[in-house]
Amino acid sequence: MGISWLKAPTFTVVLVLLFVWAGEIVTSASGGGGAVPLAEGVSVENGEQIFWNLGKCHTCHSIGTLGSSIRCPNLGESETGSEIAIRAAERARERGAELGTEMSATQYLIESIANPSAYVVEGYKDEMPKVYEPPISLSADQISSVILYLQSVGGVPDPTSIVLPPEIKQAGRQGASTEPWEPYIDGDSLRGREIFFDVSGPAPCAKCHTVGDQGGKVGPELTSVAGTRTAQFIIQSILEPSTEIASGYESVLVQMTDGRILDGRIDREDSDSLWILNADGEELAIALADIERRRTQEISLMPDNFAEVLTVKQLHDVLAFLQTLQ
Repeated sequence: MGISWLKAPTFTVVLVLLFVWAGEIVTSASGGGGAVPLAEGVSVENGEQIFWNLGKCHTCHSIGTLGSSIRCPNLGESETGSEIAIRAAERARERGAELGTEMSATQYLIESIANPSAYVVEGYKDEMPKVYEPPISLSADQISSVILYLQSVGGVPDPTSIVLPPEIKQAGRQGASTEPWEPYIDGDSLRGREIFFDVSGPAPCAKCHTVGDQGGKVGPELTSVAGTRTAQFIIQSILEPSTEIASGYESVLVQMTDGRILDGRIDREDSDSLWILNADGEELAIALADIERRRTQEISLMPDNFAEVLTVKQLHDVLAFLQTLQ
């Protein structure tokens, strides 16, 4: 869906500047506790700490019952399969057959991090960020530690099998020399927080998004959004919410047998009923027998008119608040 531009020429100029400077767009339920200082070197222990803290891996992946697997696969034993060490070997055989070459489980894990778009698990979207690029910016040793930790989930860690590609090794040096993108004007994070949580205001973000223990569940959790998403991505997500809809948060249109039309995000489903959350955060329980048909929509439940209802300053205040969420 195209962006809804403000009628004010000034705002149009601002948005043009924002997207001219915008770089590559990269693409939450926490599973770990607070950050723990890392020991030196590459180790399973460091990888575990990075997975649950610095690397923000748990904001999209679960291991068993810990973390969030709404956006990305559960990496532990679950209804969807075995632990990642076992599953990686299975996927490596599939990838090898597809590429016409042999691939080890470790090579599959490395490819998943170095080039997450190369192979996307069925049922999920191509939205995993490259963790060696900003804002996550993991070093080569940190990524090696994460791979060791994943090898240990259902298998035996093997540090000798980890050979990282040049793009990961060079990322740290390139990142240091790259000038970071800056917002057009400075925002007030405290004022942005007020706007975010004002459910009767022009941008009632908290009706659909959770930060910490506050907010709704219609849209993705934003507790650590700035730890995994660039400022450019956040800006576009506000102004063009249908450009990239997070896995598990798609809108579904439901036509009932009595003629009613309902829409919302599927929260859960069993053999008899479907529960959806509508744009107001209300949960609707629907008997499957009463559904004529349903289909996933390409339009986000999030309004696309924030360029009209927010001033330039308010937009940057909200952005400033979101950038504090590490």
